[in-house]
Amino acid sequence: MSNKCRFCNKEFDSDSGLMMHFNDKHKSEKGNLGINKIKKSGISASTVLIVAAIACCGIPIVLVGLGGIGIFGFLAPHQASGQSAYGIANATIGEVAPNIPITLANGTNITLSSLRGHPVVLWFVTTWCPSCQESESILANNGYYKEIHAKGALFVTVELYNDLNEPGPSLSDFSSQYGAGYTQNKSWLLFGTSNLNATYSYDPKEYLEIYYVINSSGVIINTSSTGLVNNIGSVIQEI
Repeated sequence: MSNKCRFCNKEFDSDSGLMMHFNDKHKSEKGNLGINKIKKSGISASTVLIVAAIACCGIPIVLVGLGGIGIFGFLAPHQASGQSAYGIANATIGEVAPNIPITLANGTNITLSSLRGHPVVLWFVTTWCPSCQESESILANNGYYKEIHAKGALFVTVELYNDLNEPGPSLSDFSSQYGAGYTQNKSWLLFGTSNLNATYSYDPKEYLEIYYVINSSGVIINTSSTGLVNNIGSVIQEI
């Protein structure tokens, strides 16, 4: 099956080849949120390294530059084992997935723990991320959503809080545009948003996307930030 990159029109013979291309050529265009903040502030890389070293000791820091005062969320204090730097439980393989509230696209409020009894693929995304958009298209059009559903699993896509402070389409637009209509009106395929604590817990390093495979008892059995479609074969085997 031929797959064309929607951004540069280069064609690939496999999903994995397409996603490797995205990760190399397009995903890096936005970069890590923390790095974007550094670039916007005009602070040098050497200054960041010094500040990061001080921050690891838990010393509060305020940076003042020509552009004003810089506040950096990624410069967090030292964290206790099993917790994020903000005192929130980390999502950890082999442990019960931290419970989070999820507001679905139709306005319904649920919690992650309410989904126990089913395996769950929990995918955190930024809607502006090119590889997230392409992954959504591949999941819908290449039959992967159907394979996941055939295993009795629920698939839950959650937008990272405030899209990691970058402008992007709404989650509804993300699912309808890149899911090519397949994602609509399916009770096992959920799209929603959550609170800041959810991002701190499940994506403390601010990856543009990260997924978790959760078993029917609510225990995390795998996670990766290297791209859901890149690992889709193992994900389907694990659920």
